[in-house]
Amino acid sequence: MRVTPQIICDIIQNALVLDADQIWIYNQRRSIPEDKRMYISVGVLAIKPYGNNTKVEATATGMQDNMAQYIQETLEINIFSYTTEALERYPEILGALRGTYSQQVQAELALKIAVIPSNISDVSDIEGAARLYRIVITLPVLRKYSMLIGASYYDTITPGYIAATE
Repeated sequence: MRVTPQIICDIIQNALVLDADQIWIYNQRRSIPEDKRMYISVGVLAIKPYGNNTKVEATATGMQDNMAQYIQETLEINIFSYTTEALERYPEILGALRGTYSQQVQAELALKIAVIPSNISDVSDIEGAARLYRIVITLPVLRKYSMLIGASYYDTITPGYIAATE
């Protein structure tokens, strides 16, 4: 199973036609090359569960627990470049997350990317004299995680009063 930042990277890379070395998951020990291309990193900023369900189901081979966890993941998309490309192209990322490919991925993987980000900030000043343009998009994503686990079951149950008299 892919983590949510990997999915977002795939959607953005597909829509913006980026090379594989231009987009990655945050905190993977990559340095920003000093060239004129735009680079993007995607990371998880916060995680908040909002549902945790278990349902026991009968199958042909026995019983199983069908468990589902519903999680809101707040992601941070960092766009940076030594040219003004980061400032010029950040709206394309918003469009990419609403495109047909994105909608298909969301339907297939049971997740929902927010239509409107919770925040977009120009944080270029944190780079100091490097003159790196940097835009940060903060975006909530709702995702369902699920798993199946075999469950113990009993096909015959002896009532307590019968067992007590034997």
